[in-house]
Amino acid sequence: MGLRVIVFCASLVFFTLSASAGFYDSSDLEKVKDSLAKWEKAKADVGDSYSYIVRWSSFIEYGHETRIFVKDGKVVRRTFRPIAMVDNPTGESPFDKWKEEGDQLGTHRDGATVKTLDQLYESSIKVASKKLQSTERRFVKIDNRGLLLECFIVDTRIADDAPKNGLSITSIRLPRPEDAGETKRLKAVRLTSEDNGKTIKVTLGQKVQIQLESNPTTGYTWVDQSKSKSIRLMGDVKYKASGEGVGSGGVSTASFMTTQEGESEIKLGYLRTFEDKPAIKHFQVTLQINKATEKNLGEVDLPIFNSPNGKPYPKHWGAPPKLQTRDLRPLPGGFGRGSGTLVKWISENLARDEKSKNKE
Repeated sequence: MGLRVIVFCASLVFFTLSASAGFYDSSDLEKVKDSLAKWEKAKADVGDSYSYIVRWSSFIEYGHETRIFVKDGKVVRRTFRPIAMVDNPTGESPFDKWKEEGDQLGTHRDGATVKTLDQLYESSIKVASKKLQSTERRFVKIDNRGLLLECFIVDTRIADDAPKNGLSITSIRLPRPEDAGETKRLKAVRLTSEDNGKTIKVTLGQKVQIQLESNPTTGYTWVDQSKSKSIRLMGDVKYKASGEGVGSGGVSTASFMTTQEGESEIKLGYLRTFEDKPAIKHFQVTLQINKATEKNLGEVDLPIFNSPNGKPYPKHWGAPPKLQTRDLRPLPGGFGRGSGTLVKWISENLARDEKSKNKE
């Protein structure tokens, strides 16, 4: 009995001293150092040129997103934009959209600080080395490539939006190694009604943009009726009015990305989607999609977009929705956790891919 009391008292003394003097978890530091080694290799592969995103959200209707662009180890651009936290915001965003380059870098107070990933790793090593107090908790998160996304400390006495002392970024985008150098992207091929019926030569990875006159006040809109697997409509067919007058009409723009070599057909129909009637007119072009040559290989640009856990989406899916709901759900396809908007978008793309695969 006496020995048990002594052991208990000794444990209590050790716990009390640890709580007052802080304690140290070496595993966090090992994770960060291991990630740093992976980052050094990845950085060399892409010529120290990349970008990363930092998102901030709260209980208000709007959050914001900062994107830092790094070229040859130096920050060259910083962009900032508001993001909606709900489907239909009732008010206007309190944040303004802006972009900084050159001497303007760091002039705005909002957004993530102007730092490279090297600088963030350096600060994360210090955060991971810190002895924690009894009221503190450290979070370390690594993406599926082994790159560090989070390394911060919070005070557990503060509920909900406790300030984060350290690194917290949303995703890291690395260009393909062959595109990491100085490249000039292929310009989009722009077509109008005058190109209807033509055969157009394009390069794999090149964007095709079609602009056609339309007037949705009549109930008619341009709808994508293409069935080819070699192209992918990027987002929706977008409309822009030409004038301020009601019923004045405007221009609809459909943007496609070429995703496979070979011959492909783009077909758009002008119809009323609420009527079971054929289109009153069509726009149709045949694309001859050629493989990139050594001359323009570096110009090909199939953008890569990463999911919340860092896993890249398939390139032919294009960009994920910009406006997303604030809810957090498991995402299909092993893409981590994200909004209900992402769940719908990923599910639709997975179903489309499966349908295309079954047709083969």
